[in-house]
Amino acid sequence: MLRGSGGVPASGVPAPQLQQRVPFPCPAFPSLQGGSTQPPCFLSSRVHSSRRYTASASAWSKSHQLLDGGAQVHPKQPHFHPLVLRRRQEPGTSGRMVGKAASADGSFAQPSDDSSNLQGSNASKQQPLLGMGMPHRWKVVIMMAVAFVLCNMDKVNMSVAVIPMAHELGWSALDRGLVSSSFFWGYTATQLPGGYIATQIGGTKVLAAGVALWSFGTFIAPPAAQMGILWLCASRALVGLGEGVAPSAATTVLARLMPSTERARAVSLVWGGLDVGSAVGLLLSGPLIRCFGWPSVFYLFACLGLIWCCFWPVVKKDGDKQLNASPVEPQQSPSSTGAAAAASSKSSSTNSIDTNNGNGNGNSNKSVPWGAMFRSSPVWAVTCAHFCFNWGYYTLLAWLPSYFELALGLNVEKSSILTLIPYVAMIAMMPLVGPIADRMVERGMPLTRVRKICQGIAFLGPAACMVGCALLTPYAIKSTAAAAATQTAGAGVLSIANPTIIVLVLLMSAAFALSAWSRAGLYCNHQDLSPQYAGALLGITNTAGALPGVLGVTAAGYLLDATSSWALALFYPAAACQLFGAIMYTIFASSERQPWS
Repeated sequence: MLRGSGGVPASGVPAPQLQQRVPFPCPAFPSLQGGSTQPPCFLSSRVHSSRRYTASASAWSKSHQLLDGGAQVHPKQPHFHPLVLRRRQEPGTSGRMVGKAASADGSFAQPSDDSSNLQGSNASKQQPLLGMGMPHRWKVVIMMAVAFVLCNMDKVNMSVAVIPMAHELGWSALDRGLVSSSFFWGYTATQLPGGYIATQIGGTKVLAAGVALWSFGTFIAPPAAQMGILWLCASRALVGLGEGVAPSAATTVLARLMPSTERARAVSLVWGGLDVGSAVGLLLSGPLIRCFGWPSVFYLFACLGLIWCCFWPVVKKDGDKQLNASPVEPQQSPSSTGAAAAASSKSSSTNSIDTNNGNGNGNSNKSVPWGAMFRSSPVWAVTCAHFCFNWGYYTLLAWLPSYFELALGLNVEKSSILTLIPYVAMIAMMPLVGPIADRMVERGMPLTRVRKICQGIAFLGPAACMVGCALLTPYAIKSTAAAAATQTAGAGVLSIANPTIIVLVLLMSAAFALSAWSRAGLYCNHQDLSPQYAGALLGITNTAGALPGVLGVTAAGYLLDATSSWALALFYPAAACQLFGAIMYTIFASSERQPWS
């Protein structure tokens, strides 16, 4: 250290005197090794790193702030001091110098500031989502997405297998409808119980139980069908019971695992598995039935679910608390959500996925505030939006093949690609939804506004497409009938090239693609309102969302018989529900943490 008169440093700060010589190898200053009377150069962390410390004294004499009674050394003066200066990057700052005082025996005292939470801070920073550097929470998200793929594969396999089963077992149209609707008996019944159980014991356990249950129900479907139609309905109800708990369980895990700046991407990935499962199930069921018979689709899909159950405990690793480190966010208002990333980095926990709630404490002993939930206008807004959104989704899902065949005269077996195009469009939109929504949050846009924008796109875009389909359908029917009259053989192939048919398919594809924005809208809203009770909230809203699977599909068939108009039976009701849902969600929805949470 440069000294003035009387052994006082040039900075005016007296240097502490050492009682003995302390030999310490210092690669930056060889003159201080061995018997030097100067204070030793204590280098924290990488003391022998030639890349960070050079042999030049001027390289070490850059501007540093000494934690010595608040005094500072002039930045241009080289100095040495028995304080270890270490730069720590704090979230939301440009870095600061933190020192540890060294005693004469070389031991270090702890700094006065509390900076022991670096592990949690680093855990919550965004890391690459591919390769070995993938955060553990994203491995859990991917496994849940695979579970949702299997979920819809086991749902749509019956829609294909019911055709050969009806011919083999002599079913009537009423029997077909009974078998198809039996899934929703169980699916509707487990929404609220599944959300409550997931809130109490954790979503990972409930999801594993759900996958095992619906896989078992799928596996026993072929022998149950041989025993009688009621036995088959019971097996399909088991599938519905298992799949009914999956949304609430996944929502509970995501609410306790993902920060708000990554939530839309995680929800889009997990719920996007449903659309992938629909496409994969429709693609695989036909070839499997032709090659191995209709029981093969049930046995194969059930075995895939049981294999998933074997790998799930390995991935989630409940006992490894470091791998289950999950960002926790303070309560925030819409105006402060732009700082969500910094806030989640500063406070984190190393609790298990199933024990970490929004406050880092377990909530297994807390009762679910059902009364406060049902009195909350944001909860009713999400419930209404869920019902209206699923009315359009489920009715199109059920009636789209019949629409192509009955209204447009297409042979769905030979041109099944038309049935898959809307689902492919929805899958293609998924990678854009989550990152765009999360980016808006990171840039400081209020979280409530982000959710309303995304859900508004998911409502208004498909509503406009449904109106367009309603207006174009009469012209498509006339053109298809004219083509069938001129050339009966291959009329289905000719009608595909009809410009009106092409526009209709494009409109439906656009409707499905735009509806994918709901993954960053209402499907994230439960976790925003209450991370603790997100599973119970989804149980409430998804109970209302499951009703269109029974009411909407049945109402469409009744209106079609009464009016013989696809516009009045299918498209206009869907558009009306979506417009009503957009109005209610825009007025009453919120993403602020609720007082009862």
